[in-house]
Order: sequence, then C-alpha cells, then structure tokens
Amino acid sequence: MSRTSIIQTSFNGGELSPRMAGRPDQSVYGSGCRQLNGWLPTLQGPAVAAPGTRYVARAKGPFRLLPFEYNITQGYQIEASDHAFRFYTNNVRLEDGTGTPIEIATPWTYAQVLQLDYEQSADVLYLAHGEVPMQELDRTGATTFSIAPFAFKNGPYEDDNSDDTILVTIDQTTGTATVTATKPIFQPGDVGGFFRIQARDFSNVSAWEAGMAGIPTGSRMRSNGKVYECVGGTDRTGTIPPAHSEGTAWDGSNSGTDINGKGPYGKQWLYLYGPFGQGTITAYVSPTVVKIAVVTRLADSLITVGSSRWAFGAFSPRRGYPNAVVLWNQRLVLAKGAKAYGSVVGGYNDFARYDSSGNAQRDLGFTITLPNPNVIRWLAADRKLLIGTARAEHVAEQLLTNSDTAGPPTIQVETQSTYGSAPTKALLAAGRVLAVQRAGRKLLELGYSVAQDRYEASDLTRLAEHIGMSGFVELAWQQEPEGLIWAVRRDGSLAAMTYSPGQQVIGWARRTLGGGMLARTASVITDPAGERDQLWIGAERGGTWWVLRQESIWQSGDDASRVLMVDAGLTYDGPPVASGSGAAHLAGETVSVLADGLPHPDITIGAGGQWTINFPASVVSLGFPFPALLQTLPIEAGGDVGTAQGRIKRISRVTLRLLEAQGIRISVQGGQAIADEHRVPDDPMDEAVPLFSGDVAIETVGSFDRYGMVTIERFQPTPATLLAVMPTVTTSER
Repeated sequence: MSRTSIIQTSFNGGELSPRMAGRPDQSVYGSGCRQLNGWLPTLQGPAVAAPGTRYVARAKGPFRLLPFEYNITQGYQIEASDHAFRFYTNNVRLEDGTGTPIEIATPWTYAQVLQLDYEQSADVLYLAHGEVPMQELDRTGATTFSIAPFAFKNGPYEDDNSDDTILVTIDQTTGTATVTATKPIFQPGDVGGFFRIQARDFSNVSAWEAGMAGIPTGSRMRSNGKVYECVGGTDRTGTIPPAHSEGTAWDGSNSGTDINGKGPYGKQWLYLYGPFGQGTITAYVSPTVVKIAVVTRLADSLITVGSSRWAFGAFSPRRGYPNAVVLWNQRLVLAKGAKAYGSVVGGYNDFARYDSSGNAQRDLGFTITLPNPNVIRWLAADRKLLIGTARAEHVAEQLLTNSDTAGPPTIQVETQSTYGSAPTKALLAAGRVLAVQRAGRKLLELGYSVAQDRYEASDLTRLAEHIGMSGFVELAWQQEPEGLIWAVRRDGSLAAMTYSPGQQVIGWARRTLGGGMLARTASVITDPAGERDQLWIGAERGGTWWVLRQESIWQSGDDASRVLMVDAGLTYDGPPVASGSGAAHLAGETVSVLADGLPHPDITIGAGGQWTINFPASVVSLGFPFPALLQTLPIEAGGDVGTAQGRIKRISRVTLRLLEAQGIRISVQGGQAIADEHRVPDDPMDEAVPLFSGDVAIETVGSFDRYGMVTIERFQPTPATLLAVMPTVTTSER
C-alpha cells in the first residue's frame, strides 16, 4: 500500500474523450477532466463556473441569430425567422412606441435562413442563399433597417459561348430589344438574369485617324475598341484618339494653329458603345427568342450580323444564386457551384471583367473554377482566400507580375487538405479559420504554416471527439474576456472551447441549458460598452422560442449580489421587496433564486409571472438552474511498484483551492456529496456569506475502486472558480 497526495493545478485540457482515459502518458491528461459541464476551462488553468443566461424576449417563431456590428459600441443581433427580421441592440429588442417589435419582411423561409451566408461591410450586410436572389440589408439609422435585392452591375457572367454555330442578333440597340438565336438556348428561368453580346463585325464603322478632314456631324468612327459619333468641332480631327466611355470629348485643342498657320484642329465625339453590350432578360418568348432591357448599348452591327460571342449571367432563376459571400482584398467574392466570382477592386457590386475597350485589367473582376466539381460551401478571407467544399479545402491568391495593372488578374488555386466541410459558415478566430468537417462532428483549424508555406488543417476535436458526436451546426467566437469558441450542437446543447493557439491551449467543455431548453442558434457581438463580447442564444422550449443573452463570465471584482447564474433568468434591482412580477415566461415553473447575494430556497412562479421570496431584497435574480459538474480523470498517483492505473485505491481526503467561490459540493468515488460550507455561527442568517478564496479540506472516505475520481458540483446560483484539486490517495499493490 502507498499513500500519496497529488495535485491537479490546471483544467484547461477540458473534457477529454473516453478514448483518452487510458493515456496518462499524455501531458494533457494532467489538465483534463472526465466531465466538464457547466464549467469553463480558462487559459490560466482554473475552471470557472459558466454564467447564466438572461431572458430578453419571446421570438416570433423558430429563428437563427445573425450578428450585425456597425461599430464596437453599436452591435445588433438579428432574429432571422420565416420571412421576417427583428432586431436587438443595447441588450433589448427594438420596438416602436407601442411596444411592437420593429420588423421587416424578408424573402427566405426558416429552412433557407438556416443556410443563409452573410458578410458585413460598415452599415451593409450582404446575404446569400442559392435559391433566392442575393439581398442587401442596410442600416439606415440607429433603429431603422431596409432590405432589397443586391444591385449587380456588369455581371458576373458564365463562360462565353464556345459554339460558333450559335449566333444571336437583335432588333434594336437600346430600350427593350428582342434577341434571336439560331438555336434553342433560352428557358423561362433565364428571366431576371443578365445577357451579354460582343459585336464581332465593325466593318461598317471607319477607324479614327488624326488630321482627317471632311468628317460631317453625325458620322461614326471607332477608336480604342469603341464607337463614337461626331457632334461638332473644326474641319479636321485632332491628334488625341478618343478613349472616353461616356459623354462627349474633344480629340484636339480646338484652338491655335500649327507652324503652317493651319488650325485649329479638333472634333467633338459622343461615346456610343463599346465591344460589349448587355442587358437584363425581361421576357421569355421561345427557346430562341427573349426580350432584354438594354443596360449597356448594343452594337449596331448586331442588328444585321449575328455574333457567337455571347454569355448568360451567372445568376438567375434558371442558374441559381450565390450561396456564399465574403470580402477579400477590397473585393466582394461570391460563390455558386464550384465557381467563385470576384468584384472589381473597391466596387462591391461591379463584376466587370473587361474595361470599356474590351481589355482585361488586374483590378477588374475575376472568376475562379475549382479543380473539383464539388459545391463551394464557405468562403473565408485571410492572407489568401480560403474556400471550403464537401471534398477539400483550397486557397486562392492573386499573383503579381512586373506590372500591377496590365493584363487580367491571375488567380492561383491550390488544394490544402481533403477533409471536406459541412455547409456551416466558417469562423475567423485568433488568426485561424475554423470550419466544421463535412460529417459535422469535427472542428477543423486552418492556419498558415511558414515552414510548409501552406495552410495546414488540424482537428481541434481530436482529444475530445465525443464533443462533436451529435454534430455541430453553428460557431461563434467570444474573444473577450476568456477566448472561447462556442458551438451549437444538434442535440440542443452548447459546447465551449477555450482557444489560444499561440499558447497551445485547447480545452472543451459542455454547457447544457436549464429548464429543458434546447440551444438552436448562437451569435456574438460586443457589449454596449465595447469591452466584453456577448453570447446571444436562441433557445427552444416546448415549441416556444426565446432570445437569451449570456451574462459575462465572472471576473474578480464583479458584484456578487448582481450575478446571474441561472438560465432564462431575470433580475429585480430596486428598493427592497419580497415579491414582484415580470416572469411570465417562467409561469408555473420552479426556479432558483439569489437574493442580495444570498441563495434562497427554490420558489414556484405564479400563473401571471408573480414571485414571492421569504424576505425583502434589493437585488433578486431568478431562473432555471442548470448542470454544473466537474469530474476528474482516473487518478495517476503512482504506486510502490509502478503506475496507479488499474489498482485498487481509496481517497480519504480532498483539498480544494478556490477563488471567490460559494455553493460547492464534493463527492469522491461515487460517494455521498458533501457541501462546502463557510458560514459560521456568528454570521447573520439573512445575509450573504462573502465569496470564499483559499483552501478547503473535505474529510471523506471513498469506496475502494480502481479509478479514484473526484466530482465537484456547483449547486447554488453563485460564482465559483476552482484553482486546484488535491486528493490524498491510498493505492494498493493490486
């Protein structure tokens, strides 16, 4: 027999997989837990009791939360439900003067909302779903929003037609034109999409030359790939070739004379059209005929000479719409199918691939086609553009040449890994891109490796694969104050991961909501003070959906009397009272209570939301209790003849090192739980006991078993931080 006292000083290894229960040889074993539910691992090592959630409002119906952060002190949460958006800011729902929620109509069903991708730029939120035209949500004021279809300009377009036998002609160059094709290429679903035609015959338009005489007003000439009409000027053309793409300009100075006394020179030229004409298809007539509303004037020659140089717009009812969106290198990048389309630099709605002369430039739009045909599921912007599909992860970058402007943009695409991704929005956190693996059970980290000169993907759930077994459906990054990744799981619970890749800290914990609530969505914005990040949660309970806001994680110095350590909670804060109302959402429910920092016996809320406690209090918090359980791994204490694993052992004493804690009870080896009490006889019974910091020894006798595990539970709605666990263990030789 050997008797040993050991210490576990860190819990930031988090809840480890059952597969790790036999790996005491791994360093993470010493900082891991068998269970960690309702506690959160921290970067420094301690486990802190998870905060509660505050009830904000009853939702219209099933919904998803979308973040919209105009600036660090003006953040919004959007309750995105079936064909409607509602808004929350400064911790409350936006309402009109009568208490009616401010609401705008939207084009998405709830099922589509769940797959909606979004990207924010200042006071605009771009929203994409492959079955609905892309939308733009505009913040028009502090409490006002509007939504409208995204106004695409100059495309994007599919690849140009490659069949020279399919020609199109038009009946007019402006207004509403009829387009006729030599073969059936049109379908009813083309209505609403773009159509572009490039003229291939300019034989009826003479080329502009300098010093030309006898050019009458109204005549047309071409220069720099564009056609102009003479609208006045001198007898001869000047020396400056027309190059403008709108309005009228001179080709000379229209003043002075040359050395021979001749002059002045110069004609005025009105821009008419370039090589590309385009419009929006407004009506389907037949498989060979459609009508288009001309946006960019078509070439005159197209009336008599057909062109095979035509292309459909990339987005339409027939072809679908963008399903992913991101801002990258001052471009808006959209994905549909296995292609990504980049906008003009600095022009988020302009997807022009060519300038007015028909030349490609580096700062104009681009199209990326992936090396495999799998649908793009997410886009993320880092040093390079990261692209996730069901089969692989890719990166794209724009290559530079000796000239920064000449020629089309050269986009290089490289495959980085072949894990494959679920259709869940990727997350940028701590300089890494995080994405859910295609089965929905693993969280992948894509980080750039200087040594390998590539993005490497690693599995962040490799030591806790059970955390993702029910599937991850949504991710959120709560950077302040503790650096947590939150994941909504399909089973309605939350998972939290302490994430500090620079410190090599990755520790998972679970967070089950109280009252039988199921977490369905989660999103993070900065609090109104711009200091801490707030986690907002959408919860379902008995067919009713609520908007909740998680309280801030306990920090030293916080007011213990105002802490909220319950779920769907509310707080009365005012003159001392023994009763109150306002808890209609908890009607008929048994709830936990904290009154002026003192744990109060559970109470039942009245049918109208009324509540009564045993004594008057100025600050009363109440709500559903939720699980808060920490269990250590099987002890590796070391025996006389080797490892303690598999040997009969018994714990006779446990010392806890606590920081600002209350409401803790401990059990060892499955025995009876013992509460850690700090009240002494002289303490008034109707006043809260100050939070305890220090060591507390629990004299207990565990049963003989081969594991030697300690269980620590927070059973009152009070703060608690666990710094260390120090069991005394007697280990046998067998």
